Amino acid sequence: MRRALPILLLIATTVACAQPVERRDWSDYAGPSAEAFRREKLPAPNFPDPLEPWNRSVWAFNHVAIVAVADPLGRVYRFVIPRFARDRIRDFAANLIFPRNLVANLLQGEWSGARDETSRFVVNSTVGIGGLWDPASRWLHIEPAPEDMGQVFATWGWQPSTFLALPLIGPSSVRDGLGLLPDALLDPATWFFPTGVRIGLAYNDLVDSIPDYLRFARSSPDFYDDARLLWTLVRQERIEEPKLLSRSDHTGATETLQAAFLGPRDPGFGSRLDRREVAMPTSGRVLPYSVRMQHGAAPLVFLVPGLGAHRLGASSLALAEMVWEHGFSVAIVSSAMNAEFIARGGSGPVPGHAPVDARDVHIALDAIDRDLAARFPGRIEKRAYLGYSLGAFHGFFVAADGSPAARARVSFDRYVLLDPPVRLLDGMERLDGFFRVPLAAPDPQAEVQRILMKTAHVARRAQEQMIGAGRYHRLGATDLEGSTITPTMELPFTNEEAEFLIGLAFRRLLQALLWASQEREDLGVLLTERHRLRRLPAYLEIGDYSFEMYLFAFVLPYYRDQLGTITSADELVAQNDLRAIAERLRGRPELRVFANKNDFLTSQADIDWLTALIGPEHVRFFPTGGHLGNLHRPEVQAEVMEALEDLR
Repeated sequence: MRRALPILLLIATTVACAQPVERRDWSDYAGPSAEAFRREKLPAPNFPDPLEPWNRSVWAFNHVAIVAVADPLGRVYRFVIPRFARDRIRDFAANLIFPRNLVANLLQGEWSGARDETSRFVVNSTVGIGGLWDPASRWLHIEPAPEDMGQVFATWGWQPSTFLALPLIGPSSVRDGLGLLPDALLDPATWFFPTGVRIGLAYNDLVDSIPDYLRFARSSPDFYDDARLLWTLVRQERIEEPKLLSRSDHTGATETLQAAFLGPRDPGFGSRLDRREVAMPTSGRVLPYSVRMQHGAAPLVFLVPGLGAHRLGASSLALAEMVWEHGFSVAIVSSAMNAEFIARGGSGPVPGHAPVDARDVHIALDAIDRDLAARFPGRIEKRAYLGYSLGAFHGFFVAADGSPAARARVSFDRYVLLDPPVRLLDGMERLDGFFRVPLAAPDPQAEVQRILMKTAHVARRAQEQMIGAGRYHRLGATDLEGSTITPTMELPFTNEEAEFLIGLAFRRLLQALLWASQEREDLGVLLTERHRLRRLPAYLEIGDYSFEMYLFAFVLPYYRDQLGTITSADELVAQNDLRAIAERLRGRPELRVFANKNDFLTSQADIDWLTALIGPEHVRFFPTGGHLGNLHRPEVQAEVMEALEDLR
């Protein structure tokens, strides 16, 4: 009891000290884009987290345990125990929890689920030799119906429930945490197996997801918040099992969602990258980068990702793997608008002004080039810049910078620029409009909930296709972001649903951007006090800001009023348009541009202008694909690599 008292006091304190959300009144604002500050706002999806300080502390403890203990042991375990054996143990463990699945289905009145679980148990225990194989799924196509007592409590009326991170167990809720007790009592392993065997079965179930977990943790600006949101959504979907319409549209927005298919073919590719650091004169700090060098001399490709993307994100790793497999060395740096670059590499606290951001990126690439040239003398032949989305946009500015300082930095024999926007403000306005799509519905919050439940359902089904429908554990939802969805089915979303999901994804990136920006230098715009262990109140205030508001409430005042390098909003907008640097790009033979005609970030006028500027022989516009939605296709990747082949 004496040991439990401090924990109880901590929980009571975190609940009692609810922090208010403060919001700035913009009703009298008459500056640039004043209408953006007065538009009806759609609150960013989030869920109450009254135990956030406790949860974040436990989450950090669990993460350290995984990094320091579970991951090293997992490497040895995966080396010693082959995948075939691990799969057999998983099938055995999944078959063993039949009593829990049966009782939970019966208590919810799920008679068909109880029938299917019984049939599966009989078949797998006999034909499957004690559950070591799963012939019920593979041969008889009897789908599993895994349920637990947390779902039973929810069906009986206990929902919603407070999110709760449990030591060594992970994401849960007060309801689901209580449900673990009857779950354990219904698990035969509790009664017939020693504790070590039970731990081994649980560890075997999770060991293959540890690399994905670590990549997710390293690439996420706030791993706890991202994982909490994902877990809550997928858990809620599994409990509610909503009946969802699956109508699909064929638009640039729906095709953009296929960017989820872009990921490394080799799940272990990211772990084979070396992490190095370079000193950044722009920030006075060291900036991490990821690199993989060919064994002999080879050209080096510098990869710069899109808006807010991390160097270990799935898209970055996929493109890095692509160039590596074609014989190039590859170095990756995070986006200038990613939290890592903001804190460690940027010259200022508010990214969003392309000439400065691109200069900072160029300085980072120059430092990386010097570092690698010193470490691997004679191993770098030629150098190429490969950027996608915002990274491609910045690539134009790097190519156009003819200042003496820029000429002293690393130069590139080729620029391969994938799906670049032409005007930054137009792209921001389009993303803001996508996020506001649910406001057209009679009940916007209900519409948001419906879209999120549908997305969670699609993601869960895709995950089941990847790891096997019979393998079930309540931590599976945290793996969704870390896994690569394979394009085995058409994504069943309407244009409006796709637009909102795109807008939401970028709004989450804006949340991370603003937090990192104001942590580096508080400009006094945000009013809610920020705490490392209690971030949700600040996130709720940040959620009020659109990209357009960010540009004119943060970026413009910083460069106009604080630095004096911009005189007006019109000048800021003009300098973030590729037309401002057109003459320095015209006829440049080292430029290669790949984009899609139905990309929502470019108009037909933009397409015509880029083609005339760069030259039709160096520009390729695919008829479909939206924004980055066709980069997973082998034929598109082949054309992109064709633009680099002559460097080898």
